Amino acid sequence: MDFNKYFTNQEIETILKDWETAYPALVTLHQIGKSYADQPIWLLALTNQETGADTEKPAVWLDANIHATEITGTTVLLHVAHTLLSGYGNDAQCTRLLDHSTFYIVPRVNPDGAALAMSDHPHYLRSGIRPYPWLDLAEGLHEADIDGDGRVLQMRILDPNGDWKVSSLDPRLMEKRRPDEYGGVYYRLLPEGKIERFDGYTIKIAPPAQGLDFNRNFPYEWRGEADQQGSGPYPTSERETRALVDFITQHPNINLAAAYHTFSRVILRCYSTQPDENMETADLWVYKKIGQIGTDLTGYRSVSTFHDFKYHPKETTTGAFDDWLYDHLGVYAFTIELWDLPDEAGIKERKFIEWFRDHPHTDDQKILNWVDQHSTKKGYVDWYRFEHPQLGPVELGGWDVMYTWGNPPVELVGAEAERNTRFAITLGDLLPHLNIHTLKAEPTGEGNYHVTLVVENSGFLPTSTSEQGKKRKTMRPVRARLGLGSGMELLSGRPEVELGHLEGRSNKLDPDILWGSSPTDNRALVEWVVRGKPGDRLEVHVSSERAGSIHTSLALP
Repeated sequence: MDFNKYFTNQEIETILKDWETAYPALVTLHQIGKSYADQPIWLLALTNQETGADTEKPAVWLDANIHATEITGTTVLLHVAHTLLSGYGNDAQCTRLLDHSTFYIVPRVNPDGAALAMSDHPHYLRSGIRPYPWLDLAEGLHEADIDGDGRVLQMRILDPNGDWKVSSLDPRLMEKRRPDEYGGVYYRLLPEGKIERFDGYTIKIAPPAQGLDFNRNFPYEWRGEADQQGSGPYPTSERETRALVDFITQHPNINLAAAYHTFSRVILRCYSTQPDENMETADLWVYKKIGQIGTDLTGYRSVSTFHDFKYHPKETTTGAFDDWLYDHLGVYAFTIELWDLPDEAGIKERKFIEWFRDHPHTDDQKILNWVDQHSTKKGYVDWYRFEHPQLGPVELGGWDVMYTWGNPPVELVGAEAERNTRFAITLGDLLPHLNIHTLKAEPTGEGNYHVTLVVENSGFLPTSTSEQGKKRKTMRPVRARLGLGSGMELLSGRPEVELGHLEGRSNKLDPDILWGSSPTDNRALVEWVVRGKPGDRLEVHVSSERAGSIHTSLALP
């Protein structure tokens, strides 16, 4: 496959159905819901069905493109799925993971918004196309492709009170006017668009007609529109978010999740609303460890959303997907912001949000030079005159944001996908896994047998996934059930036993060789006494919502 490509909804559907046909033992395709415009929301369940059902194995959740214009994640997740499928039987990691684990992949959460963003006459939305919060357009400037060239650019208007001027470094760029600067030629900068109910004098930026933000519509600390713009009328009010919540809550085998957005090249961890000290301390350590693995594999920094990625230093965003997964379900969830134009242009180690508010103008020149050299499609458009139907003569130009800042130039998206695939796949190696350490029946005389079962968790995470999972009681403890054949009798012990939660290696992160210890808290022992005759078979079933299930049998010696 060529991954230097952005995929349409129809192309995605065709690829997924082709994979289902080509890999019938590895792929199950689900339509988990429909969008506002009745387009299907597809989910791939990837696992070797010959080694067990997807629901009886621990799972990783991956999704992308919940925000309309952030289409890079779709390419990344198709690349992840392609790597797993093509690697099965050829690559040891891919084979091991599909034999023993499940990947649930939603390449495009928001088909409506993506289709509009990728159309010949694009309209850039935050999320879905449903009018919200009002059916009619609000007063003010609405972004639109007013000259019909298939781009939504910027408008500049001569104004002696404007706050912009032509750059001193490159006449194509605009530079901010200094607070103490007078006597020059100045401009106002506005999004390309039309003004609703224009009075001929005043221009304000209107709230968008389709103002929903799906990533504010999840149940965690949800707030209404007055407090949280785009949150919807109530949690999971939107079909797209409801599809995710319904599927995930019906599949408690999910332990880890990554939601792919753009941009900034950063791996974000919870919380959005609370400092690190409010999190379960043991979970914070695990979060940081997994984030470091992501940094090692992608080169992306791993940081806290609350401490390092707030849009305003005194404000937080609520109703986010990753916060809901961790806080309500105990799932370790990450938001991965793909691609970063300043980083690609050589502007490293900047503060993610603060840089946009204040940075040297030389950075703008570096970015423009990089785009000139690396993008075949014109990423920065020279200013040209246009007769605006309301404002008269203006100039259109500036950044074509969709394929520069918002997403990589198409010829680079494949590299961004490859850069992220290994971390997405490696999440599967962190899952908890139930194993049978010991299962034996020893005769004690008179047809009686002492049955010993030792169950262990061979994975990194515990069978509760996290301390938050234990606190929320979102999954039951590990259970062992004994089944006896005809004529057999249970003499001692209960047929079904709760074993509690089994730790993995995530509670043993301390590298101190002097004081560190490794107790066998990943194991549990069950003993029964049964009566039977040689050759009789007993069955053993071990179950965990998060770590999978085991079904085996043993013949009495």
